[in-house]
Amino acid sequence: MAIKALDLVREEMCVEKGFKRDNGTDYYNHCVDVANTLISFGIKDEDVICAALLHDIIEDVEGYREITIAKMFNPNVARLVMLVTKKEGVNYKHPEAIKEYLQNISTDMNAAAIKASDRMHNMLTLDEKTFEARYRKAIETKTYYLPFFKQCRYMYPRYENLFYAARAQIEPLIYHIESFYNELQRLQEEINNLK
Repeated sequence: MAIKALDLVREEMCVEKGFKRDNGTDYYNHCVDVANTLISFGIKDEDVICAALLHDIIEDVEGYREITIAKMFNPNVARLVMLVTKKEGVNYKHPEAIKEYLQNISTDMNAAAIKASDRMHNMLTLDEKTFEARYRKAIETKTYYLPFFKQCRYMYPRYENLFYAARAQIEPLIYHIESFYNELQRLQEEINNLK
């Protein structure tokens, strides 16, 4: 079943179909990396690995719905994918929307693990983004995701190492981005004072 999920994302989320990361590579590589991180932390459940591979397909590829994933794989895979899928029409820049999104994910340890792996990979590949995008992602992660990781670490001891690693790998990146931003602000003030 995991091979089927891999084949599906390779077919649907490739450069040829317009799906690419900021560095120009096939988007499906991100999905594979999210699944590989879970495997490296000892998560072998095939439903979880399939959902990790498919975690962006409903959100990003037209024509895929929960029922499609349930028929192609099984209802549990579809349920996990839906938990991590951002809902259409919701503005996730609003604090309440992102809090509710993460709260829903935190109700299921496997969905929480997928989201932690997803955010970890997104943060570790920020060098592909503009500085402004990096800063926004860092602040969002610091404000919402780090507390989410901490909460999940205590709620789901089975995946404690994954949630701890997500926080441990991401916090230094946030510190670096914030420090750089603060230095830019300081230099801009100096320039403005010279005028």
